[in-house]
Amino acid sequence: MLDGVADLPAINVSWDDATAYCKWVGGRLPTEAEWEKAARGTDGRTYPWGNEPVSGNRANYSFDIVPIWEGIAMLEKVNQYEFGRSPYGAYEMAGNVWEWMQDWYGENYYKNSPSKNPPGPTNGKERVVRGGAWHSDQEHLRSANRHKHEPSDRRVYLGIRCAKDAPEAKEAK
Repeated sequence: MLDGVADLPAINVSWDDATAYCKWVGGRLPTEAEWEKAARGTDGRTYPWGNEPVSGNRANYSFDIVPIWEGIAMLEKVNQYEFGRSPYGAYEMAGNVWEWMQDWYGENYYKNSPSKNPPGPTNGKERVVRGGAWHSDQEHLRSANRHKHEPSDRRVYLGIRCAKDAPEAKEAK
């Protein structure tokens, strides 16, 4: 393994790869609703850090219109953007890599979904990814932004964020 690669986000992973990894480490992929709550907090912030504009000390994103993959130098180490942390302390919820969600993508799902903790569509063709990546512009880093990919897709900008049920949530089930 190249020096420093272990500190970078995993990339080129399909939805199945991401699901298997999260299960292997004792977690799961987050639902889209969980991810957005972790990014926006209770105050509905525009970005995980708040409503201030995107800057280079908050996220790894593109300043260019059409960024080109130039290898792992395009990625930043995880847990380094202190000024970009979410209200719950999560790093890199904006930029670096898009993150696979548990949910199927439904373009109009949220128009008629439950208002509290919507479970997402029960089926579909594509899965949700959230957060934007190294090649994303500022608009794609917004906490409310959502995108989609076919579950078999593997890209240099697709990665993983695992979630875990809180102990009290397990007991309440």
